[in-house]
Amino acid sequence: MELPTLSYRLIPQLAELGATASLTGVLPLTVLEKGALHLTLVDGIAYDLQLTNTGNGVLLVGVAHARATTECARCLEEALVEVQGDVECYFMLNPRDEELELIDEDMVMVGADGMVDLAPPILATIVFELPQVVLCREDCAGLCPVCGANRTTTECACADAPSTSGPFAALRDLL
Repeated sequence: MELPTLSYRLIPQLAELGATASLTGVLPLTVLEKGALHLTLVDGIAYDLQLTNTGNGVLLVGVAHARATTECARCLEEALVEVQGDVECYFMLNPRDEELELIDEDMVMVGADGMVDLAPPILATIVFELPQVVLCREDCAGLCPVCGANRTTTECACADAPSTSGPFAALRDLL
């Protein structure tokens, strides 16, 4: 899966202290994966960003929003998940030697050409906000482990029938 880029030239537009720029758009991405979670994005990732020169760098703040479909973790039917998060990143402009030691994962060095890629902080925001488990609905009953029926939409008698196999079946004889 090839990730999209969103190249933006910070210099000369944001070279002066206090200079700002706004960006709104959609990052054209159709598939997103987080571990075993495979999502199909409905309309890409929408973003609304503000860039501000703070003196030694450019602060990126904004919001990213995505809607995606995936399988429900319980019944395997299609589930819609909506994710929104705050985008934050700091682009260092010409850092001094003592500032280089303070750089962390939320800071990015700006090259001599003044170009940066805004896609990684947008993608990181969406991935961070994704739920660990996606359900088609909060009260999804899942699949019957015996017959495989979707217990949210179909009734089956399997839950009422006592299990004659399995690791705990022998415990029934103790009563």
